[in-house]
Amino acid sequence: MQVLMKNNHTNNMRRKKTVIILNIFIYLLFMIIIGRLFYLQIIDHQYYIEKLSSRNNKIVYENDNIRGRIYDKNNNLLVDNKLLFTITYQNSNNLSVDREIELAYEISKKIDLDYQKLTLSYLKDFYLINHDDEITKRLDEDDLLNYKRRMISNNEFYKLKKNLVNEDDLRIYDDNDKKAIYLYYLMHNGYSYLEKIIKEDATLEEFMYFSENNHNLSGFDTKFSYGREYLYGDTLKGVLGNVGNISKEYKDYYISKGYNINDSVGLSNLEFVYDDLLKSSNSVYLINNNEKKLIKRGEKGNDIRLTIDIKMQQMVDKILEKEVKKAKNAYNALYYTHSYVMITDTFGKILVMSGKEFNKGKIIDCAIGNITDTITAGSVVKAASMIVGFDTKSIKIGEVMKDECIKIKGTPKKCSVYTMGNINDINALAYSSNVYQFKTAIRVGGGKYRYNESLKINEEAFDIYRSYFNKFGLGVKTGIELPNESTGYKGTNRAPGLLLNFAIGQYDTYTNIELNQYISTVARGERYKMHLLDAILDDNQKVIKQEEDVILNKIDVPVEYLDRVREGLKAVIKYGSGKNYTNISAAGKTGTSESFYDSNHDGKIDTETISTNFVMYTPITNPEYAISINSPNISIPNGNYKYPINQNVIKEITNNLFEFKLK
Repeated sequence: MQVLMKNNHTNNMRRKKTVIILNIFIYLLFMIIIGRLFYLQIIDHQYYIEKLSSRNNKIVYENDNIRGRIYDKNNNLLVDNKLLFTITYQNSNNLSVDREIELAYEISKKIDLDYQKLTLSYLKDFYLINHDDEITKRLDEDDLLNYKRRMISNNEFYKLKKNLVNEDDLRIYDDNDKKAIYLYYLMHNGYSYLEKIIKEDATLEEFMYFSENNHNLSGFDTKFSYGREYLYGDTLKGVLGNVGNISKEYKDYYISKGYNINDSVGLSNLEFVYDDLLKSSNSVYLINNNEKKLIKRGEKGNDIRLTIDIKMQQMVDKILEKEVKKAKNAYNALYYTHSYVMITDTFGKILVMSGKEFNKGKIIDCAIGNITDTITAGSVVKAASMIVGFDTKSIKIGEVMKDECIKIKGTPKKCSVYTMGNINDINALAYSSNVYQFKTAIRVGGGKYRYNESLKINEEAFDIYRSYFNKFGLGVKTGIELPNESTGYKGTNRAPGLLLNFAIGQYDTYTNIELNQYISTVARGERYKMHLLDAILDDNQKVIKQEEDVILNKIDVPVEYLDRVREGLKAVIKYGSGKNYTNISAAGKTGTSESFYDSNHDGKIDTETISTNFVMYTPITNPEYAISINSPNISIPNGNYKYPINQNVIKEITNNLFEFKLK
């Protein structure tokens, strides 16, 4: 009995200790909880209020201001902003997917949308909304098992299902379905909390319908926005560029710069290059419980002024269009389609950039081809070739050579247009002697010419010629701010005969803008960066920043060499091959080249043609203008007649040129 009582006493003591320990633990736990609550509610109260606010609030940026305008050098407005009727959508009522689809079908009947923009990828996405179970059953068992084991991510699993949607599945959608599906896509394109642009340039009837019924349309609304208006139509449109929505490939780039996915941006050429100047700054809004509050109003973009003279541009366009039509209808012009003209101020400012193409009976603008299309330049490069001869001491000023056909073993004879006999450097340029340049090139290459014998030259002569040509702007970037500028083809074969071809412009190819920079450099003795931007302006057209003329390099040769070449170019116009091109004070050079054309458009060059070029500067003293023109594939070889388009265009341009003020 005593043993039993002793055991009960021991057990009671243990229970008391357990209760005491448990009470102490509960007390400590409550103290920790109270301490933590005190810390959260008193000490760190503000921090968690801000954190809660950040979860409920969103800062969004919207571009609701007008883009900067573009002017010509005389402040004629080229690109303006026009008011657009815009239809928008925002799911502010937290509609279900089924209700949004129902809305898309209903509203697609009230609006004209180009559903051809609907991609196959999004069509599959839409199909999966209502047919997910059906497609899931098609999955491989291993893929399903891997997904359940979380060895495949949700995105990877979705891609697997999407790849199983086939063309037969999508045949259930007719044109009306696709229109509704495209509208549904627009309703979801971008961040969920942002307003979506459904149609930016709606008709008045569409705008009025959505304005009058927006209270019944569950998130659809209307607003005014701005779009680009090009006041001179297609004139320079390819150079000015265009504006539109951010493309997928540039999405990350623009978002990193603070843009919204729905912002309009410059997509090409000047609109793209100067987007940072032209774009308006975003307005800042606070989104709280689907209510939007303006925090900061954005600002209009800067205006810019170009070097272009739009009146001169129109004059040249009109002349060129007329002559392109005539040339296309002329004898022997089967493969001719277009010509390019550029006028600059010899300091790199581009005044005119014209290109006209005959396409399926119509004339279209192709001005951008001045920087993208290349041509075998022909004899226009001979001024640079003559400088090479002078500066390498291969020929002397006034040196006389015999113009006669030369014959290298294993190759056809190489001649000038006609045999000229003894001729000096001035007349070699004036009458465009090929042989004078052939013999000079042989000397530059350290070769010895003997009739019908093999010719050996130092291959470094190619590098010597190209280094001089580059200094004049041939074969290098001109500095123009437009993207996609070509520098032409650079031949890799260094056979001796090809050096001779190079010297007369029959090897490497160049763009029209390169030819213009080249003749400007001859005129000035300095190579200036080509540019289209003249100044950045404020709202009152006052200059914020003036673009400066930039010298890229100087022609570091004795001035007497340049002066001698200039005398030769004067002779071209005065009594040589360019005698009938202009009646004004000018120096220039004609060029005819052998070229090739893809006659059946199969990607293979198969037809030999003749192309023509002309470059000039005017006046002779203190040159103001540089002009270049090229007309590829103007005829076929040995044709009886080549339409003199370059001559006709240049003559008419120069008859009117000085009606325009340069400054």
